[in-house]
Amino acid sequence: MRQLFFRLSTLLFGIGMLVLSGCANVHYANDYKSGTDFTGLKTYSWRAVTVDIGGTDPALLERLADNQLAAQGFVRTQANPDMLLDMQVFARQSKGGNSSIGIGIGMPVGRHGSVGLGTSQLLNKGKQEGVMLIDVTRASDNTLVWRGSAEGIPLIQFSLSAEQKLGATLAQLLGKFPPSSAP
Repeated sequence: MRQLFFRLSTLLFGIGMLVLSGCANVHYANDYKSGTDFTGLKTYSWRAVTVDIGGTDPALLERLADNQLAAQGFVRTQANPDMLLDMQVFARQSKGGNSSIGIGIGMPVGRHGSVGLGTSQLLNKGKQEGVMLIDVTRASDNTLVWRGSAEGIPLIQFSLSAEQKLGATLAQLLGKFPPSSAP
């Protein structure tokens, strides 16, 4: 009986940890104007980088994005760029569906009785997350052609010690530009 209880509690603990670890994922999305031809967009310039998370250097974010864009074959220029980039970074209250988790274990005692153990803990209450938005605008007619977003970025990634993780987040976000399904 104890062995069964131990196995059951170990299984429930493992499932609980998997559920909790799934809450920390960064969610990436992008949107673009259908029918847009991205083949002519080769050079870029930064129009604005706005950061509303204290201690985060906008120049660092710009440099990390420049590295990723250069790896993708884009060239930064100040004279007549094909596209203008805007980046917004801010913190917000995390959003999610269910805000609590409960675990219950019960086992029969005697013929009619049972012993139960239960707990519930609120999750994400007051938790802040980072959000990054990047807009790509065609410079010739000032038309927004692509927007990428990364939501749920842990705020610790915006510290200097986590530059590599922040670079990976930017690489994943900008890796979706230009969209592969574009003509």
